[in-house]
Amino acid sequence: MSEVREKGVDEVFCSSCGEIIKKEAEICVKCGVRQRGAPKKEASFEGTSDRDWLTTLLLCLFLSGFGVHRFYVGKIGTGILMILFGWLSLGIWHLVDFIMICCGKFKDKEGLFIVSKD
Repeated sequence: MSEVREKGVDEVFCSSCGEIIKKEAEICVKCGVRQRGAPKKEASFEGTSDRDWLTTLLLCLFLSGFGVHRFYVGKIGTGILMILFGWLSLGIWHLVDFIMICCGKFKDKEGLFIVSKD
């Protein structure tokens, strides 16, 4: 006979199987499904990166020819491509990255936006 227990204030139901789990749990211990409302530990704001916006902007402005801003945000592969083939774009690739960073639409390797926290 299975035991039924009440959900505590620091607990929620799993979005997949309905098991009672801790509110801060990212993955259900019973079914292994990632929870939708799980907090992101690597970001300080929901959906934003912990990378500094100003640092990214300055690296792009002064060192975009070497793809340094892409290495800074974790995009190693495209950083290497920018070093090797960035000159073929005649600066357009660098300009697009700069504009994206200025507008807060540039993403890090986890897909989180790099925005000014001010």
